Amino acid sequence: MKKLKRYAALLLALTLVAGLLAGCRREDSLSFRVGFGRVPATLDPALASADEEKIVVSHLFENLMKLQSDGSGGTTAVNGMARSYQCDATAEGQETYTFKLRSATWSDGTKVTAQDFVYAWKRLVAPETGSKNAKLLDMVAGYTAARAGDAEALQVSAPDEETFVVALSGRCPYFIDSVCTAAATMPVQSAAVAQENWSMSASTLVSNGPYTVSSWEGDTLTLTQSADYHDKRRLGPENLTFRFTADAKTANSLYDRGEVDFVLGLTEEAVAKKIDSWTPDSYPETSVVLLNQLSSLTSNENVRRAMGLVIDRNAIAELLGARTHPAAEGLVTWGIRSTAGGQFRDLGPAVDNDSENYEKNCQTARELMQAAGYTAGALAKLGTVTMLYESDGITDSLAALLQKTWTEKLGLNVTLQGVTTAQIDQALARGEYTIAALRVSSDRNDATGFLNSWRKGNEDNYANFYSSAYDMLLRVAAVSVSQEARDAYLEDAERLLLEQGNVIPLYYSTISWSLSEHYTGVFGDGLGRYFFYAVHKASK
Repeated sequence: MKKLKRYAALLLALTLVAGLLAGCRREDSLSFRVGFGRVPATLDPALASADEEKIVVSHLFENLMKLQSDGSGGTTAVNGMARSYQCDATAEGQETYTFKLRSATWSDGTKVTAQDFVYAWKRLVAPETGSKNAKLLDMVAGYTAARAGDAEALQVSAPDEETFVVALSGRCPYFIDSVCTAAATMPVQSAAVAQENWSMSASTLVSNGPYTVSSWEGDTLTLTQSADYHDKRRLGPENLTFRFTADAKTANSLYDRGEVDFVLGLTEEAVAKKIDSWTPDSYPETSVVLLNQLSSLTSNENVRRAMGLVIDRNAIAELLGARTHPAAEGLVTWGIRSTAGGQFRDLGPAVDNDSENYEKNCQTARELMQAAGYTAGALAKLGTVTMLYESDGITDSLAALLQKTWTEKLGLNVTLQGVTTAQIDQALARGEYTIAALRVSSDRNDATGFLNSWRKGNEDNYANFYSSAYDMLLRVAAVSVSQEARDAYLEDAERLLLEQGNVIPLYYSTISWSLSEHYTGVFGDGLGRYFFYAVHKASK
């Protein structure tokens, strides 16, 4: 009888184990489907600029460090291709990072080496690459010379196959979290890059990340866990499927029909269905007006300040939808971290959005115009001033409101000219504009991502802004040891920039998404990328 009981207990135990193993197999074979309202132009890490492109790149490739959820809505950087690193700093504030790489292979079986990182980073900043992401490495020593054409000037090196060394021109508290985890700085294999349009075909896309391409048919890209990935046991989905569509409406329809489990970029109709307490995620992009300092009208600081003072940001937010287009409180958006660890915007607003002060600000603006010599007669002689903007529906409405505001409050006659992205980029690069409405963004989770562009000589300084005091504040911030002091210098720099009136912040962009109730584990980096490698079935 006792033997029978023992056999029965053993049989029960084996049944339970078998059930657990079956459950593991079901979890291991999890497939997760993602819908995007955009078709990728490239999956080349250096050239990927759209959020959707960067998301796919971040699942195909692995950088020195990788991001994981911190469990409270944020992220933390952990070792990726780097098994360890150390930072050595000089008394003058320069830093040198030395990364020791783990043993890993490309998807074609060849070894990933430190030279692959050297090649990728030098290629990123080389002018002939034409990357919009090059400035992500502006803290690396030799960056300016490299952007001028001497790629070898960039201070990155590989003493051996497993050691990658980066010398920085100053202190960079966000280097590990933002630069060493970014899509743009992922390693690439030079032999793969040599093939034409290499990143857009399953047969030529060579990667080193947690997933590899298993098929790419039409608008559907399927990734499968890499058999050789060093941290495979922590991966969730066995397969990731990306569905690329022409627009957000189509992508949202896929989600509504249950054909995808996650959709990025909700339509206005989808947002309207959200409960009142719902808020979109912050996004590092600010809509601004640029006033060209080299143009005769806007070279006058009083005129620039006046044009900024009469803008009612609360009215803009109401026009565009305050939940998804909140009024800007400065150039730097919410979601951007301070050096001390909080949010930079917690330091306080850099512009006045108090509705009770609006009429007083308008009166001050009229006095500034008078002081600049722009009386009614002078404005009549001036004629019309043209504002360039990218015509995309939302900005058309915004431009019309700004035109009305400047006419009614200042007597300024503004003509609107909606153009394509390529046309406005060309006009900005040539300095052939007086007023321009556009969006500026940050490629890093740090205030300098918004502020560095306006330094003297910066290739993105389209406002032709120059202030020696502003440049000095950024230089001192770059070598500051104290976190609080660095934040204070950056806060002062933002206020100085906005007080000069060359850059006028209007509203913040946001980003929205929906996830099936059957899944959990999606997390974002606050810069527009979302990660699915930790996704698992939600508890019932």
